[in-house]
Amino acid sequence: MLENLKETKDRWKLFDTEEIKTVAHAEALLLKRAREYLGKNGFLEIVVPHIVSATGSCEIIDTLFKLPYFGNEAYLTQTAQLYLEALVPFLGNVWTFGSSFRAEQRVDDRHLTEFSLLELEFEGDFNHMLWMIEDIFCAMVLDFKPSLERPFKRIRYEDAVNYLGLTFGMDIRASDEEKLLKGNDNKPFFITHFPKDLKYFNMRVNDEDERVVNSADLILPYGGEAVGSAEREYRPAILIQRLKKSGMWIQYIAKGGDPHAFDWYLNVYSKHMPKLHSGFGMGLNRVTKFALDLDDIRQTTIYPVNSATLY
Repeated sequence: MLENLKETKDRWKLFDTEEIKTVAHAEALLLKRAREYLGKNGFLEIVVPHIVSATGSCEIIDTLFKLPYFGNEAYLTQTAQLYLEALVPFLGNVWTFGSSFRAEQRVDDRHLTEFSLLELEFEGDFNHMLWMIEDIFCAMVLDFKPSLERPFKRIRYEDAVNYLGLTFGMDIRASDEEKLLKGNDNKPFFITHFPKDLKYFNMRVNDEDERVVNSADLILPYGGEAVGSAEREYRPAILIQRLKKSGMWIQYIAKGGDPHAFDWYLNVYSKHMPKLHSGFGMGLNRVTKFALDLDDIRQTTIYPVNSATLY
């Protein structure tokens, strides 16, 4: 445990401590193992933009950092998902690693305004995606958790909220994740098949239950939700319909957003319809929390960035 590094402001004062060395080497080793795995399994690394239009946003556009951009409005990227996904028909399995920016006002043990994100997009269905997440994750943390048991348990969202006494459609909070972890002997597990209204517009609706999408979050001890993933909707007409009806789109347009921001992405789909494919984003800082048994996300990187920090 890195007991002395709870306060972000103290990090710089303790820069030469053994704890800093531990974190630096842990981050480097986790990323090294990820690169080794991806290289062996035929993934092509892609360089993506970090100043983007709304296609670089996640579900909650309120957390976008806005930038003036030569007379237009741009943002710091939150996800490379759509930029990678558009390349799957041409390049197959692709990935990237970089910063994700979220305008989080909270200064706490779970949130940073800039954090490291590993993202993959690849041909394959829901079950292949879960296997892929588990496989790369275990390859990354093997040096820290050599006795990690596989396969990870899978809990459907509906079963999870019933266990928690919540109503279907409610979000699962950090405190709820803790209860579910205790019920799973404090081992990593997946929550699957979230309500489509809670998730991004391009997640594929389940064929048997149209209330939910073929999505999954990986929940870790210490780290909490560390991976968000889903099958992608690959049929252009349905994709456009899902976008236009999504809460994200409605909110974006209501705030004066560019109605043509997603045109380039939708044009790729209309001209080069991809096969069934899936993808996920893995937060390196939350994986580091799990690997080192850390309670505070500010302990997981040399330069933790939140709303109270500017180096």
